Amino acid sequence: MAGYTNLPFRTLIRMIAPGVDYTVTELINARSLIEKNPEALRLIALSEEDTPCGVQLFGNVIQEMAEAARIAEIHGASFIDINMGCPAPKIFKNGGGSALLAQPELALRLVEAVVHAVKIPVTVKMRLGVELDSLIAPGLANKFQETGIQSITVHGRYRSQGFSGNISLDGIAAVVQAASKISVFANGDVTTLENARLMLERTGASGLSIGRGALYNPWIFKEIKENSAINPSFQDRLEFMIRNLEVLCELCGEKSACCQFRKIAPFYTRRMGPSREVNRQISQCTSLAQFHQIVEQYSKERLRFLDDTGELKHSYQPRPVHSTLDQHIEAATFSKRKG
Repeated sequence: MAGYTNLPFRTLIRMIAPGVDYTVTELINARSLIEKNPEALRLIALSEEDTPCGVQLFGNVIQEMAEAARIAEIHGASFIDINMGCPAPKIFKNGGGSALLAQPELALRLVEAVVHAVKIPVTVKMRLGVELDSLIAPGLANKFQETGIQSITVHGRYRSQGFSGNISLDGIAAVVQAASKISVFANGDVTTLENARLMLERTGASGLSIGRGALYNPWIFKEIKENSAINPSFQDRLEFMIRNLEVLCELCGEKSACCQFRKIAPFYTRRMGPSREVNRQISQCTSLAQFHQIVEQYSKERLRFLDDTGELKHSYQPRPVHSTLDQHIEAATFSKRKG
């Protein structure tokens, strides 16, 4: 979620979903934090409005991870989240993220070192394994729970899958069973309230960790907490998007914020109707004033896509966000009808 789950986004999520239990920072390189790299220090920025919030670290050098954890603790981290799930090639090839799953002994010693280095809780984010169907996570999770960590979040895919292919609910359930002494949170493809219900029912997880699903639907946490679907209006979505950029500008400055926002905006606009042209304009935006002009013009032009009731015409309705979990729901529905 690098570049997406920054402080402004996390703060806004808490504003519309007060029941969010915790948040986690973007991925931070342990060595960069030790070296006081400006970007690493920016990523570790925390606030009272966004708490409890964990600092997510990656690396494969035990001493560096322990030292970075101590720095994060000093900066006010509520907990340390050790990343063993990131599939990105540049992180994997350097031995970080999901690459640690292929070195279980190193992974175990690294977790033990971080737990002993800080007084705040330590958690682990992991995948099911490196190569498809080579299930490593349950055995490793069983050992992790004896180190003193508080919880494990498991993404139901293998590193080789990236973010494509089916989520293995059985794989997550196996981790839940193997690490029965601690909390296990399920992650992957939760984009709707129905997805969330299915994930919890089929895995027995203690809760859910949601990343990309929150970009498509920032209200998903509120839906889950209240067990009720929400249909945000165009104005709701527009105000959230505008406020996201405004807060990002306050943190990073207008030019940098506008550049960062270019890859975030399409997640918001895809639920608003036809958005190719507005996305093109936002991709060239360099100031907050220019952004306000763009969305104001978009709001006017969008009127031609509406019906007499003010809703998007059927032909312009956005496609549902794809989730492999929907296949399980459809299969269950078909089975009930057949029965």
